[in-house]
Amino acid sequence: MHNLQKVSFAVATLVVCTNVQAIDLITEGDTTLSIGGYVKAEGRFISPDNGDSEFEGNMRETRINVKTTKTIDDKKLTGFIEGDFYGDYATGGSNLRLRHAFLQYDKFTVGKTWNGQFFAVAPRLTEQLDFWGTGFGTIAGSGLYVRPDLTVHYANKGLRVTAQDPVYDDANVPDMVISYSDDIANLGYTFAVTGREAGTGIENSSDSDIGIGASLAGKLTLGNGSLHGSVYTGEGMGVYSGVCTTGALTGFSVNCDAEDGELVSQTGFSVGYRHNFTPKLRGNMRYGEVTVNNDADTSIDIKSANLIYKYLPDLDVGIEWRDRSETTLPWRVQGQEVEVMAQYRF
Repeated sequence: MHNLQKVSFAVATLVVCTNVQAIDLITEGDTTLSIGGYVKAEGRFISPDNGDSEFEGNMRETRINVKTTKTIDDKKLTGFIEGDFYGDYATGGSNLRLRHAFLQYDKFTVGKTWNGQFFAVAPRLTEQLDFWGTGFGTIAGSGLYVRPDLTVHYANKGLRVTAQDPVYDDANVPDMVISYSDDIANLGYTFAVTGREAGTGIENSSDSDIGIGASLAGKLTLGNGSLHGSVYTGEGMGVYSGVCTTGALTGFSVNCDAEDGELVSQTGFSVGYRHNFTPKLRGNMRYGEVTVNNDADTSIDIKSANLIYKYLPDLDVGIEWRDRSETTLPWRVQGQEVEVMAQYRF
């Protein structure tokens, strides 16, 4: 049973990582080439607390990937490349953007892919439709550094050790994450510690300090539903949680972790519930909050609820309501949104 739980977590992690079901195109010997991804149509009714209501629609979350696998010395070698169409998201463009480009062999993964913080929380989180707020309230919140340009993972059973391209330009060492995952009966949990060198925010200075953060995420299965929760705390973690000390979740400044020459501490949590009403209909509720110990006493929260219907085996349609207490990224304003979507996976 313990091995089965490990396999279940590994499968869940793979689903989060690729979010696809691949179609095999070519198989030659022990080498397979496959293609996967999804097409997603999204419409958002936006009702900001300040400003006029509007409607926006796009197809930019649509993504495609190519994967190759082969077996060498009884171990699988995998190459994976994926892109979506958010390459010019700041201006509303739809250029192709590189999301993932990594190779995986045995216990090692090297390349551009999810950071260690993401793997420490994502398999335990509540399902959401919001592309830009999925991880809010966690140390893997939807910042711009969720997929560093270079990441190295070593994974052995429940242990994962990660070294990743540092966010701070003048850092002398990689950002590091160590996490451990396990399952006890119907409860799955992941504990992680992050260490990174961060600038102290003093203008025209290369002064830095070491920021340390810790997180715990869990999922408890209850009949046709499941409870999800996470909590984190630490100093210099703003770039990974996605919350800067200015009160806006911009994610653009590497100095958003410090104030007055000192690293700023912050704490966040998320709670959620998922329920399967029928084999085709499921729903999720979630609340995420981050509190920053800065001069402004910044506090941001996001509430959401959705219903998702499996119209066909590979086609989902859904609706989600969400409410942001503050602006989260320039294109996610304070106020309410309702998203309707259709998503076909292949």
